[in-house]
Amino acid sequence: MKKLLLLLPLAYMAITAYGQTSIPNGNFESWNSVTYDYPLNYPYNSNYDAFYRYETPLPFNVIKTVDAYHGTYAIEVSTVTSGTNTAFGYFLNSNPKSGNPIEWTGGAPYTEIPTGIQGYYKYNVATGDSAIIFAVFSKGGINIGTYLYPIGDLHTDWTHFNFTFDPPLSKAPDSVIFAATSSNIMVSDNGVAGSVLVLDSVSFTGVIIQPEGMNGDFELWETETLLTPEDWIMQTNYDQRGLENRTLDAYKGKYAIKLKTYLGDNSGVPVARGEQVSTGYYSENCNNNCIELGGQRFTNKKDTLTFWYKYTPSSNVKAQVSMKFKKNGTSFQWEGRDLLASTEYQYFEIPFDLWQAPDTVIVNIQALRWEDNVLSALGSVLTIDEIQFKSQPILYARIPKFVADNALTIFPNPSSGKFRIKNSADVTQVIVYNQLGRQVYSRILTEGEKLNEIDLTRLKKGVYFIEIYDPENRHTQKIVIQ
Repeated sequence: MKKLLLLLPLAYMAITAYGQTSIPNGNFESWNSVTYDYPLNYPYNSNYDAFYRYETPLPFNVIKTVDAYHGTYAIEVSTVTSGTNTAFGYFLNSNPKSGNPIEWTGGAPYTEIPTGIQGYYKYNVATGDSAIIFAVFSKGGINIGTYLYPIGDLHTDWTHFNFTFDPPLSKAPDSVIFAATSSNIMVSDNGVAGSVLVLDSVSFTGVIIQPEGMNGDFELWETETLLTPEDWIMQTNYDQRGLENRTLDAYKGKYAIKLKTYLGDNSGVPVARGEQVSTGYYSENCNNNCIELGGQRFTNKKDTLTFWYKYTPSSNVKAQVSMKFKKNGTSFQWEGRDLLASTEYQYFEIPFDLWQAPDTVIVNIQALRWEDNVLSALGSVLTIDEIQFKSQPILYARIPKFVADNALTIFPNPSSGKFRIKNSADVTQVIVYNQLGRQVYSRILTEGEKLNEIDLTRLKKGVYFIEIYDPENRHTQKIVIQ
């Protein structure tokens, strides 16, 4: 009796159960979450990249350290490695939107004309490497001075640096970007693993007032929490911080994924870009020979990808869902569809019949097609939920909340296992659960397919719960097999 009482609550718990599937976490119920600190006014840092940019998150490489020259804290940035990926540490107070410092503009408001920059540092030398500090000034959106200085060698004790701007600034700026890297990115794209810079008490020289919010002593820090969907790889942007991709606006379950647009850069020209989420990834610095890696095992030659989506484009643009099929490491077919505007959840299918059986599939979802990069596309939002192959329906172990549903008629009930549904023309999906919340039957109907009867005669006698979906509603009912 005691054991039975312990089991009964399970019938009312919403617990997701995952089986072997080519689209793991297709309902976006599971999310990776990490929390880290960054120096106040420097939200643009390599911790963000370490979490989002790589197929396997790298260690955070911008950290608060109590090994300070003055006060309580200093900042430590390092070049880290994991597997085949190496990433240098960096922080700066503005989104540069370009890899070329002479193109940087913006940053903290500042109208003084400094003569140089000074501070204290330690450096753990790595062969052929050095850290770099940057001071970049602009006025009216135009760069008027970029200064960068390497600092390296072996300095285990605090060492003073003092650099003079040469040539000097010719006029007063209206903003300044301050940044530092753990490796010399002007020489190496990724830096040398093991390079570590500790920095403290940074200030401009020849001026009375430092930039507001300079925080050059690194005493002030903020905490940020980052989220990514488990088993998916995100491609996002710094400026999306605070705008979570996990949303409670789900078609089913608790969460769905929300992908947005952001302001990007194409060779110095501002463009709109869409956030992406994929089961594949590209290796770093693959130059012009990029091959998408990753994906999941999949061997069906013929199948259908299904999902529910909402899309609110801000102009005449489209989102996209696509699949890339591979055999022995080589891509041989691409299947995708553009998504049009829909303010309510809409069911969508992508059927395919490949010319050969694959061994791998990569699924990609993007809030904006690559060619729809017009600035008017900014503000477009795509929400996706329940993405799956028909041959691999998402498995749930839960009992839907029972609600008396007069709009749903299932007969005969009880029965020997065969049930008919009245007015079933618009049914899109049927799921049946046993009393312990385990899914024991699932069927997704194709467009135009009619459901006349549900055959559950293979199930044992007892009480079950049936969940029936049409394009607008979910209906629940208790049925009995006798």
